[in-house]
Amino acid sequence: MKSVGILSQAWRREKINELKEIAEKAGKMGYNEIWSGVDPNYIEGIKEISAVAEKYNMYFFIDINPDIMRGFGASPTNLKVFKDLKIGGIRLDYGFSIEDTIKMANNDLGLKIELNASIFPLDKLDYVVKNVKDIENLKASHDFYPIKYTGLSLESAIAKSKEFKERGIPVAVFVAPPREIEGRNTIETLRGKSIGKSASILFNSRYIDRVILGHPFPTDEELKELIEAKEYTTIRVLVYPGLTEEEKKVFTVFSDVRVKEYTIGLSKMMENNIKPRNIVRRFRGAVTVMNCRKNVVEVWIFKKEVEADSRFNVIGEVYYDDMDLLDYIGENMIVKLVPIYMKQS
Repeated sequence: MKSVGILSQAWRREKINELKEIAEKAGKMGYNEIWSGVDPNYIEGIKEISAVAEKYNMYFFIDINPDIMRGFGASPTNLKVFKDLKIGGIRLDYGFSIEDTIKMANNDLGLKIELNASIFPLDKLDYVVKNVKDIENLKASHDFYPIKYTGLSLESAIAKSKEFKERGIPVAVFVAPPREIEGRNTIETLRGKSIGKSASILFNSRYIDRVILGHPFPTDEELKELIEAKEYTTIRVLVYPGLTEEEKKVFTVFSDVRVKEYTIGLSKMMENNIKPRNIVRRFRGAVTVMNCRKNVVEVWIFKKEVEADSRFNVIGEVYYDDMDLLDYIGENMIVKLVPIYMKQS
């Protein structure tokens, strides 16, 4: 199940009201999670954010290491202070032994334990899973890397996430808006990309279920962008002149998505009176619709160049900034086509 979250900073006294306001907006929009660093000397900040999370039924989890745990007067066998603060989960950043991890995961308080997916020793993962009473108590989340050129590769993040996902442990990744070049991004190749595109690439990987907006002060538009990416992958289409009213039907949401060697196929049952038009050679990024199909609208987006075919109208091309999505669309994902109309001179 896909989940989206925000990053908070419950340790920032001077910004707590603003952070609480953003958490409120996220909750109202349908966000599922809040992640935060914490300060044992500023309990009120934790209470402010956890109250918002409880109000909107959001999973609130915090980042800790052994020093922070001691600051709360807690231990691997005594986590009650976190439960009392209405925290839903604790993320073990670094410094905990495997045995301590198991002890914490076997707590009887309902607290989730988040493993650090970026650095957790994968050769110990089966041992942990075997010794944890309930796999539902385990989650995983990657580190974020705010300094440019220090993030994980997409391939490495997916490979690491796959190990957790295949054992029933959902994995989270951080993304930052492109305006934050040195923002909290897990994956280096997603740095500078839009939030929606980054999230779509991650969700389409099938091994990453949770995406967290790695900027504590997002705009309303950025919050909305991530929510939309949870629902569907948006592909913008640069529309060629001459688009007919019937062809405009392709700009909708498709839940029947099929990935082929040469194409991505999008189908939707609806009346189709599209006539043959603009029958030309197809190329990578060409957006086509089949003509004379009567009861179904079939869009085929090409990934490779091929010859013209009288059954395919070429109506536009994938917007240049979305071209890389063609390599990440997954089978049976949900895709929304959005038109961009060329200005007439």
